[in-house]
Amino acid sequence: MIRGMYSAASALVVASEQQEVTAHNLAHSSTPGYRERGLVFETFDRVLGRTTEPTGDITGVRTVQAYHDFRPGALQQTNHRYDLALGDPDRFFVLAGPNGPIYTRNGCFFPDAAGRLVSQGGYALQSDNGEITVPPNTSRFIVASDGTITADGQPLGRLQMVRFANPQQLTAAGPTLYTAQPGAGLQDAPGLVSQGYRESSNVHPADAMVRLIIGARYYDAAQRSLRSLAETIQLNTRPQNA
Repeated sequence: MIRGMYSAASALVVASEQQEVTAHNLAHSSTPGYRERGLVFETFDRVLGRTTEPTGDITGVRTVQAYHDFRPGALQQTNHRYDLALGDPDRFFVLAGPNGPIYTRNGCFFPDAAGRLVSQGGYALQSDNGEITVPPNTSRFIVASDGTITADGQPLGRLQMVRFANPQQLTAAGPTLYTAQPGAGLQDAPGLVSQGYRESSNVHPADAMVRLIIGARYYDAAQRSLRSLAETIQLNTRPQNA
């Protein structure tokens, strides 16, 4: 019976974690370039089975790892000249972060007070020449499909684009920002760019809502199981009248 309580309690924990992740996905379903997050679970007896034969004495479940779903989102036409969308599903823009480069699929940029093209968080977009600075009073800002940038016909460089051999080694630094671990396999990878477009989140709100409902039912079932076991133990340990 105690094993059953451990099983129900661990189910409550993972159900709560799953609800948090699903709610976070739903909150960013309209954030450009956002990538859906998920969790991987496994049972305790499977963990024990890696070193010895499972005995069934320990039951329950735990979270193994979090992951990002890097499938691309749909492209939305905005006709905004500083909105950019990557045409290859495995490419990333490079930004100058406070502690080194950071990477994103969110292509919504704008010139700051100094004319630097920056992300919504204020991080400068990088080209093969470093930061991209838009000259004052620029009337024609063009980003070609190969990433070449011109302002009123003057070249400003080419967008820096990268890919990763193992994108699951990326670490989230914000809703749409990532830093790369050494094992991520960073590679310079020029690709296609669409100006006047932005990539939407790859979260489907309807699917996320369904998962929230299922998760709530799972949590409720685990909670009722734990309560029932606790009441049974209390009844069995209550002193009997002589």
